[in-house]
Formats: sequence, C-alpha cells, structure tokens
Amino acid sequence: MKAVVKSVNWLAAAVLVVAVGMAWLQPIHFFGNPDWASPIVQLAMVLGLLVMTMAGRQVLKQLSSRQYRWLLIGLVGLIAIVQMLIATSFVDVARADPFFVRQQALLLARGSHHWQHYFMIYPNNVNFTLLVANLLKPLLKLTQTPWVLLNVIRFIWIDTGLISGLYLLNRWRYWQPGAVSFSLLWLVSVPVAAFGLFAYTDALVLPLVPDSLALLTLGLSLTGWRRWGVLIGDGLLVAVGVVMKTNLIVLWLTLVLMGIILWWQRQFSGRQMLGWLVSLVMTLGVMFAVMRTAQQQAGYTRQADAALPATSWIAMSLNPQSSGEYRHDDFARVNQMQTVAAKRQQTQQMIQQRLHQMGVTGTLVHLLKKMRVFWATGDFDSFKLTTQWIRAPRWYLNHQRQLQFWLVLMTQTIYLTMLVQAIVTLMRRREWAVTFVALAILGLTVFHVGLWEVEGRYALPLLPGLMLLSIVGGRELPVWHLNRVIRRQLTWLVVVLAAISVVSLWQTSQAMRITDVVRGNQGNGRYVVSTVQKIRPGHAVTAPLAVSGKSNVLRLKPVATHERVTITLTRGAHVVKRWRGSANELTTLNYPLTAAGNLRLAIKNTGQTPVRYGVMAANYSPLTGRVTAKQHAYLQVVIKQQFIKPHALTTGAASLAVVGCVALATILSLGRLRPETE
Repeated sequence: MKAVVKSVNWLAAAVLVVAVGMAWLQPIHFFGNPDWASPIVQLAMVLGLLVMTMAGRQVLKQLSSRQYRWLLIGLVGLIAIVQMLIATSFVDVARADPFFVRQQALLLARGSHHWQHYFMIYPNNVNFTLLVANLLKPLLKLTQTPWVLLNVIRFIWIDTGLISGLYLLNRWRYWQPGAVSFSLLWLVSVPVAAFGLFAYTDALVLPLVPDSLALLTLGLSLTGWRRWGVLIGDGLLVAVGVVMKTNLIVLWLTLVLMGIILWWQRQFSGRQMLGWLVSLVMTLGVMFAVMRTAQQQAGYTRQADAALPATSWIAMSLNPQSSGEYRHDDFARVNQMQTVAAKRQQTQQMIQQRLHQMGVTGTLVHLLKKMRVFWATGDFDSFKLTTQWIRAPRWYLNHQRQLQFWLVLMTQTIYLTMLVQAIVTLMRRREWAVTFVALAILGLTVFHVGLWEVEGRYALPLLPGLMLLSIVGGRELPVWHLNRVIRRQLTWLVVVLAAISVVSLWQTSQAMRITDVVRGNQGNGRYVVSTVQKIRPGHAVTAPLAVSGKSNVLRLKPVATHERVTITLTRGAHVVKRWRGSANELTTLNYPLTAAGNLRLAIKNTGQTPVRYGVMAANYSPLTGRVTAKQHAYLQVVIKQQFIKPHALTTGAASLAVVGCVALATILSLGRLRPETE
C-alpha cells in the first residue's frame, strides 16, 4: 500500500508536469479570446514570483504571533470587503445553461409546476434548479431584484473553502506563514471572484475538495458519536455535490479510496472502514432519493425519449475538430432523433466512426488536446463565462480587453507558480491528505480527458487543493542564502529579463489590435432552442438599449425573411438613424458615432406577412434585473463601436510600469535572501 500511495502521488505530479508545459508553452487561445504574453515573459514572471514568495515566507516567519494574527485578520477582512464590492458591482444576466436554470427557478419560486423542454433534454440540471428556486422564494419577498443577494450567498459558500484551508494549514502545523499565504492567494484569485458571480453549479462545487478534506481531518481527530457525526456529514456534503454536478462522483470515489488507505494506515479499524464505506453508499442513496422526491413535488417528470444519453457526451468528447469541448452541431445531430434508442444508436455510431477515423495515434493526440483544454489555463474559463451584464462598472465594460490582458498574465503566472510548488509537494510528501488531493486530480483528469466532454471550468474543484499543495510545497523548497556577488549577478539577470519582457509585451500589444468594442449585448434565446418574436404586418416592437460607451454598429437576429421593415434608432427625442428594407438585409446597421447612454430601438413590419426576430423570453429584465410577473420578450442585439483606426492592446508606459514593479519587487526580495552572518 505504501508503494501504491507513492505511485498515486507521483502520477498526479506527472499530470501537473504536463500541465506546466502546456500552461507555459501552449495556453488555450480559443476560449475567451485571451491575448497571451510570450513564453519568455511568462517564465520571467514566474521566476520573479518564486523569488518573491521565498522572501515573503521569511518575512512572515519573523513576525511575532500578535503581528501575524492581526495581519491575517486584516487580510481576511480585505477579502470580505473586496468580495462585497464585486458582488454588488457586477450582476450576471445569465446565458446558455445558467439562463434556463434562472428562468425555471423563477417560475418554480412563483408556484408554477411547468418545466421548460430544456430540462427534458438536460435532466442533470434539475436538482440545481430546485436549489436556486428554494433560495429565491424568501429573497423575492424582500426584493424583486434578488441577484446581488445571490452573489453574496455564492461568495459566502465559496469562502467555506477558505475557512477549510485555514483549518487544514493549522492542523498541518503550517499556520505561519501558510495562513497568510493561502488568504493572499484567495484574495487575488480571478477564478474565485469570477465564479462568485456565475449563476451555475461551478460555484457550488468549487470549495468541496478542501471542505471534504477538512471534515475528514476533523472526524479523525474525534472519537465516538462525534467522529461519526462529522464523517457522515462529510459523506452528505459530497453526496450533495454529486447530485448537483455529476463529475463530483470522482470526489465520492476519492472518499471511498481514502477509507481503504486510512485502514491500511491504522487510522480506521476494519469495522470502522466498513462502516465508512456503508455510510458513503447510504448518504449518496439518501440524497438521490430526496432529490427524486423534490423533483416529483415540483412537477418534474423525466421524458426518456427527449433526454440526451450519456454516450452523447462521450461522442462529443471524441470530436477531433473541437479538442473534445462542447459542440452545438454534435448536440443537434443527436437531439433530432425522436427516441432514446435512436439517440443511443446515433451516438454509438459517432463514437465508432471517430475512433476509427483517428486511429490509435490520432486518439492519443486528441487526448493530449483535451488535456490542454483541461489544464492549460489558470483562469478556468473565467474570461468566457459572462459576456452579458445586468450591472457592471462602465470602466470595466469599456476596457475589458485591456484589463483581461493584464489579468491573464497575472493569473497564468500565479497558476504556473502553484503548479511548480504543488509538484514538489506530491513528490516529497506521503501524508494521506496529500494523497486525497492527488486522487482528486487524477480522478477529474481521467474523467474529463479520458472519457467525457472537457472544458477548463471542469477543473475548478481542484483549484483550492492546488493552492494548499502549493503552500506546502513552498516549505519543501530549499531556502536561498545568497552572498553579495550572486545577488548582484541575479539582479542584472532580473534587469535583462525585465527589458526583454517590456519589449515583448509592447510587441504583443501592437500585434493584437482592437478593431471594435462591445458596448451592449443580449444574446440569450439562441442556445438549445431558438426563441423568436413575431411582428405582424403594420405592428412594431420597441426595445430599450443600455450602451456603456460610444457606439456606431447595431446587429440584429432576424429569422430568414424578405418582408420589409422600418427600423428606427433614437436617443431621447433625437432620431439617430432610420433604415428601410428587408429584414434579411438589415442585420448589421451602421449609424453615426453616438455617446453612451440609453437608446431605443423600434422595428415596424411594413410588409404583408409576419416577420420574426430572435429574442430572450424571460420573467426578468436583462437591463434592470427586475423580476416580472409575466414573461416578456427582449430582442437579441449586439451594440459595438468599430474603430476606423485600430487601437493597440495596451501602451508602452503600462508595460514598463507593470514590468518595472515586478522587477523592483524581485530585486528587493533578492536583498532579503542574504546569509544571516552578512
């Protein structure tokens, strides 16, 4: 068993070694349109951060217990303040799956038992929808715009991972400097902030690895009924995760395997191990039974012929054109089949055809591409999650691309540094808690890279575990004590790397030109089932448009029709522009550059037959977030500012300032790494 534990840890370390190579040399370019810095810049940043963390640990160790405690309290307080500001400043419209969840939850909270057809196709989202509906019921009694409160609730839940991490570091006797280091990582983590705003299951599962590990650690420290109360609570927690998000079965299996490992390490007797395994099976069964009853009470009945079979996700994952991520054409190909048998036959054919087409070598290459999607980006899809906002600061909306450039650089630097230090932990430590995280890493990687459809956000539950492994790995690294000559040489190396980085970042900025900026967007109504609104002859529809900055392009989504329409865009009492022609021709509309503010769009059918436009049909406004008693339609539109002269991604001054700050911090950190006798 000792050899098995060592092999598990080393295998997980090997996975992270591959992840380091991909994250450094081959980050994903097709998710969220990130603009990546060159590998030499990324390497320089990671080396600088490693030096800074090494010096930072020495500084934190030298603080008195009282000083350290107040520093930690201040840092945790800052986390709460920052998260509250984010929760109140940003409100997601919700798109794709989260849109259907939000809309259905509103209906259920109002007492309706009618379910949208989407949930017949995707029954896996029913349980989470029931959870959201039960949260909305009391909130709607307080306000008709409950989305900020839901943001706050999500952040509170996510922060259980912070509390669990701090508890674990205390139990591992690495409180100082571990607690401050973990809190600082939590504070600057872009995924933690982004998923706190994302109205879907990812926020629910984000803290489950540290939460489960903390409960298991606490349970083992207790005796009698208190031990079993905590351990059963751990099983229930993971069972909730499984019924909400299927891939969390990996965490449940991790608990099963940990029971066997703890028995081998004599922390469980044979009877206790058997009781642990039975309790895990029972808690999972209880949760499925509870959710099945809740579904029936909410009026949900599965339609076997409508649901996508599990093999559809396997077939989709083998599509060589998409690196294994979701493809709508694959979905449509299966969904058009009328019976469950026909759907299964179709997916089996797709699986066989794709495996035969790729062959053994092609399949291995495809798995590496899926591995890249799963592990290569430290933002875990943060930058592609939300493209539509009910509320967001105007400065953010108008400078998303520029802000994203620097956030991507920061996030990827932290991610690579965490991976490097986590590898050290996995190779050097043999504690069962390290193996727990290693099993979770291997389980989710095998599930999504080897079997299922893959996205970067599916790796999100591993983020807090990587943070913990990284902090422990920092303790394992040798402490540098650099003499004056070596410090001088390294300082010159920092200066050279900084100069190269400034030039490289400026070249990247010049190469990645910004030709347009989105000022407003409402794209719901196109996912799974297209939603349209009919405009009868002689009738018109109007729509208010919130525009965050100057704009001059408007895009509409008419359904193919040659009927004539008149489209009028106004700002206050002023007509910005009026267009006449067929709906098919009037899709991309150019108008004079107009200042930010509220515009109004009117579409009148001047033809003889009805015309149809894509809309979002919902019980809440995508502009104000206000919940409405009746369902209303909101036009699908994209509002942009197109530049005659493309803009650079960033400025030379910004590149110089950022790199200069990092270089200065690195040089000062080198100064801290001197021998004690010097």
